Amino acid sequence: MSYLALYRRYRPDTFDKLIGQEHIVKTLKNQIENNRVGHAYLFTGARGTGKTSCAKIFAKAINCLSPVNASPCGKCESCIALKSPSNIDVIEIDAASNNGVNEIRELRDSVQYPPVTCSYKVYIIDEVHMLTGAAFNALLKTLEEPPSHAVFILATTEVHKIPQTILSRCMRFDFRLIPVEKIESLIKSIYDELGKKYTADAVKAIATAGEGSIRDALSIADTALSFSEGELTYSDVMSILGASDFDSTVALVKSICMGETGEVIQKLDSLSENGKSYGVMLKDICSFVRDLIVVKTCSDYDKILALPQERIEELKKTAELCQCERLLRILEIFSDAEGTLRYTNHPRIVFETASIKACRPQADYNIDALLSRITELEKELKEIKASGVKIEKAIKEEPNEVKRQAESVKVVQVEEKEEIKKSIGEENADAIKGEILYGLRSAGKEMLWIVMQNVGVSVSGNVLTLVTSNGDDRIVGTTDNINAIKETLKKYQAFEISVNVSSADKNKDKLQTASEKIKAIYGDDIVIIND
Repeated sequence: MSYLALYRRYRPDTFDKLIGQEHIVKTLKNQIENNRVGHAYLFTGARGTGKTSCAKIFAKAINCLSPVNASPCGKCESCIALKSPSNIDVIEIDAASNNGVNEIRELRDSVQYPPVTCSYKVYIIDEVHMLTGAAFNALLKTLEEPPSHAVFILATTEVHKIPQTILSRCMRFDFRLIPVEKIESLIKSIYDELGKKYTADAVKAIATAGEGSIRDALSIADTALSFSEGELTYSDVMSILGASDFDSTVALVKSICMGETGEVIQKLDSLSENGKSYGVMLKDICSFVRDLIVVKTCSDYDKILALPQERIEELKKTAELCQCERLLRILEIFSDAEGTLRYTNHPRIVFETASIKACRPQADYNIDALLSRITELEKELKEIKASGVKIEKAIKEEPNEVKRQAESVKVVQVEEKEEIKKSIGEENADAIKGEILYGLRSAGKEMLWIVMQNVGVSVSGNVLTLVTSNGDDRIVGTTDNINAIKETLKKYQAFEISVNVSSADKNKDKLQTASEKIKAIYGDDIVIIND
């Protein structure tokens, strides 16, 4: 007899063997036990989650003469008849290749004939979303009012393509992705039965690669079964999956995190010479960076990642090189590149461009990249302050630019002694505003920080004047916000804060008042005010 693939050999034949769909099994069992079998069912969900297997089990169970726990016994006359290839009471139709209106018309005509040996005549239509519009219309009336002996089971992976008129006539069951732990347990039981030796990490890798699909996981397990005669290891599974070398991925991501552009280009060139696919490398980098984010954000990352301990340790070391915002931006860049790669004739250029962009956050104006740079600067400032070093900045104002740039930075070592507070009038207005913005940002006052960027600052004696526009005086002038601004300047002696409206806004208000007076005299329909 020819070899039978694992996913076919271990296809469940009872409800008890159906993995990960307990909510569906419970409902179908109750319908069978209470004799409440419907006439139309819709099974939807991702590939390899048990839709067709469940449909076959249900078709046998409703025809079984002596069901065991609502599952087919496999021994009665009906169960034996349904095992025969010549059986015509349970009919499986592949809608992908039989999607025309003529095929559905034939089905509609044949459904009138009663079953030969069973109680119900069951039609299992797989990939039903592939039917044409005319075919759905031909199926509609039969699906709504079929003969009492007919049961329809529609299976699909793309339920959004099915017309609402069909959906409303079916009992819908959504099949979930299978948890990795359950797939892992199934593969272990199969390998134990077949006498195949394996490591726990290898089976975890196979189960994870299945991405919730038992059929996909068993197909990989089937390949792994023949890969080596001895014990199946994690490295063997990685070779089967075609994943690039882990050490190469780690080295590449480390160089990206440290901003070593030249090293990144050299490593990419080396990987290309070794015949690595750009698509595989992009996928591996995205997966690795995702794991780094899990390490930085989750306390139970060991359980979530399910990787060998030496790889967990490598992830922890690499995660220390980057802030979470930077990792998010790197992941976004490579995810976009993965999509672009499908439609380009120059995959190497796309990959290298993405790598350099991820390597140089200072040239990236995306908000995540900017936040990453700000976080790094704040970290460096904290380290400098903690070491007893004072930073003095000389600021100059460019006449035609809104952005101000630092003219020079001088680092001066200071002695550890109590600092004497100086008067606020001794400071430059630009330096005062810089301290306010930095203090608000550090204190998490995001809204006030945004508003204050458009507020003018002037110092006269012991009075700090804030010049607002666009109605920002109502925000800045609140007691809480005034106190927050004073908190950022607590190193100075006591001072007063005055909030004034800009002259432009005042003139605008006067103009608006004059306009209203003119309109009141001559009428709105005559007066037209040009700005």
